[in-house]
Amino acid sequence: MYYGICLCRLTTALRTDKQKMALCEGRYEAGIPNKKFRPMENSKKSTYFQLVRGKLSPSKSVFLAILAFVIAPTHPFKGEKSHWIELGNRHETTKDASELLRIYSVVKPQMTRSKDAWAWEISSTILEESRRHSLDPMLVLAVINVESRFQSKAVSTEGARGLMQIRPIVAHALLEELGSRDQGIKGSRENLFDPSTLRPFNLDDPVLNIKLGVFYLRSLKEDFRDLKLALTAYNWGPTAVKNRLQEDEVLPFDYASKVLSAYQNYRKDSRQKFIP
Repeated sequence: MYYGICLCRLTTALRTDKQKMALCEGRYEAGIPNKKFRPMENSKKSTYFQLVRGKLSPSKSVFLAILAFVIAPTHPFKGEKSHWIELGNRHETTKDASELLRIYSVVKPQMTRSKDAWAWEISSTILEESRRHSLDPMLVLAVINVESRFQSKAVSTEGARGLMQIRPIVAHALLEELGSRDQGIKGSRENLFDPSTLRPFNLDDPVLNIKLGVFYLRSLKEDFRDLKLALTAYNWGPTAVKNRLQEDEVLPFDYASKVLSAYQNYRKDSRQKFIP
């Protein structure tokens, strides 16, 4: 889609050689017989334009034309405030869209049986919650991959459920902690969740599951101050990890290694797909 937009802009910006020559002379006719544009009031502008055009190769001229079309205000000499550069939000919008597309490119192939709109909602939730809790979305995707293989109704032998395999007892604790911070949480279909009303099947809701899972991972990362330890605690439980650390016992890092390996692969694939 992004490249399609660029192509549309390129098509709009380019003109035929005849039109370019007419524009240089200040008499672009725009295809209307016997009706000409008024010559440029400042002859110096036309002279400078012709000089620059004569010095540059055709490819460089086209590049500058595209660049001017993309970044110049609608009326550069009037200084309109409506232009996206002056508003300062176009870059963020483009960045958000690019990041969302990266996430979607991982989610959709893993959820082929889900509707496209559902894959977009899950991708959007991953992006929003990752930013809210200062985590890389690719890391969240790696955890989901290792935990459930993107199966939203996955249930482990220990009762952990959903994309990020949250146990009901952990979900209750997380909801209570969020409530103590005056931060409610919603799923895709439910209203604001109350820990007392949470049922195990509620964790099959991908939106709720992701919100709780990302919050949990962020909390563990802050608690252990080490990503590898935080991932191990996510899998084994924070109490078990703390006990092993206190007893100076060897920690099992198999799970953390799997997540970090998937994380690096996602980052590598993302760079290859989206960086020209």
